[in-house]
Amino acid sequence: MRFSLRGLAQNWRLKLAALALAVLLWAVVSAEQPASQWIPVRVDAVVEDPDYVLAGGADPAEVLVQFRGPGRELWRLALERPTLELRIRDVGSARSFAVDPGMVTLRERLQVEARNVRPAVVRVPLQRLATRAVPVRVRIGERSLAHYVLSDTVRVGPSMVRLTGPEDELARIESVPTLSFEIVPDDNDSTFTRVVGLDTTGLGALSLAPRQVRVSGSVDRREERVIPAPVWVPQGTAATPGRVEVRVLGSRRALVGLTPTTIRATIPRDSLPALIPPGGADAAIVIEGLPPGTRATAVPARVRVTPGPVPPPPAAPAPPAGRAP
Repeated sequence: MRFSLRGLAQNWRLKLAALALAVLLWAVVSAEQPASQWIPVRVDAVVEDPDYVLAGGADPAEVLVQFRGPGRELWRLALERPTLELRIRDVGSARSFAVDPGMVTLRERLQVEARNVRPAVVRVPLQRLATRAVPVRVRIGERSLAHYVLSDTVRVGPSMVRLTGPEDELARIESVPTLSFEIVPDDNDSTFTRVVGLDTTGLGALSLAPRQVRVSGSVDRREERVIPAPVWVPQGTAATPGRVEVRVLGSRRALVGLTPTTIRATIPRDSLPALIPPGGADAAIVIEGLPPGTRATAVPARVRVTPGPVPPPPAAPAPPAGRAP
């Protein structure tokens, strides 16, 4: 036993090198030998039928493909992860499609051959495409709305746009907004015209045509007027304070004829309790008589309403002349 171990230990470096060389030669020879191997391959479905669109991924998402070729080529193929391209040209009523080795895409330099596929049928979820016309909704920037008032209906051309996509996606779209834009009036400071893109955010897979519209309209400068006004209260009540400032915001033309006699700051009777307590009740002021397209606020917005003096009863009619009372 000692002799065997001593003989094995002699020239151990040379023997180890010989073993490594033998393993290397075996690996080289094995790499060149033809072999067969099953490799998972991703399925890429491509819909070429113009009436349909993919509604999800293929099921199963991967199939097993049997490849044959040199061992070293099969190793490289497993690392590169080939794909199987399923082209669907005429959908009809089909939702399941056969796959075959010829659909596997390989790089030209790989000397391997696809021979079999498992499973041989995959299911692809599809949806029919539909087209629907929806109105365009104009979206004007906050800065413009703070300085201008639209004096009439905004004109949009075209006023309807065409959406194309899956039917269930189309059903949720009621309108398509424009991108927010600022008004730039023409030289006469009363009209504007802009070509504006449409906002496609949230459309997902839906396609849109056209993608721009022309928006035009008339505008007027936004102004504010402050008018002092008495507070009108129901009979038998009094308001504190009895006068307020009414701030009216609107277009310049709408505010031209505005006077203290054209608006009223009132307290509606139905906004008060049926029996007003002696200490009074707070009530909100309602502004009446405003021009169209304007809005107003009262300062203060609420007043204290208290029971007022009871008006005297009407005087009895005088007896006819010439008769004793």
